[in-house]
Amino acid sequence: MVKLTKILSLGLLTSLLMGCYDKGELKNIIQQGYDNARANTQAKGDFCYYLGSVKFPYTDEPRHPDDSRWEGWNKEDLEKTLPLFADIGLLTREPVASQPGIYHYDLTELGREYQHEFPKQYSNGIIYNNAFCYGLIQLEKVTNVE
Repeated sequence: MVKLTKILSLGLLTSLLMGCYDKGELKNIIQQGYDNARANTQAKGDFCYYLGSVKFPYTDEPRHPDDSRWEGWNKEDLEKTLPLFADIGLLTREPVASQPGIYHYDLTELGREYQHEFPKQYSNGIIYNNAFCYGLIQLEKVTNVE
């Protein structure tokens, strides 16, 4: 997004310094900025719903007093988000035998189509951040620049 902001700022500044601007060319510059940002992130769309830090397949892990603050927050978030995404068909949700309230989740074909996984390497391991992304930003026209 920083690169996108720089591109947009440069285009706007150039137009203002010249005293006039070509709205069609400005539209192309802005659209190219969105397209470049999408290509750099390799996301499958421009609108994303963050799922949490999870690697699929995943089985619920109850919160534990020894969890770090971040682990507790992530588990709490997953308890809320995973069932919602299962309800709309992006994940499967199967109860784990003899463990009431514990579920096993995996991606459906539809979920794989929209999943954007962006793992990050840390000193203590890899964190698999996930989101479901869809849609593209298409700039229709530039009407005014102030």
